Amino acid sequence: MIKNADGYNDPTVDKAFSNVLKKPVSEQELKALARLKKLMRFLRFTAGEFGFEIEERVVFRDKQSGKIYR
Repeated sequence: MIKNADGYNDPTVDKAFSNVLKKPVSEQELKALARLKKLMRFLRFTAGEFGFEIEERVVFRDKQSGKIYR
């Protein structure tokens, strides 16, 4: 069981993580996640080179699958 900052059991977070971990991931989705990881690394590097940091959530939509990554 996952515990919160005060050390108590947190069933909501535990259930959410369980659902995420049970979800089957296809080969195509693994490739998309790899591309997304490279893209985020590139964006963080580029922002840093220009003296900026990414502060907020960046949302992407995969043109091939139409899936939105938040």
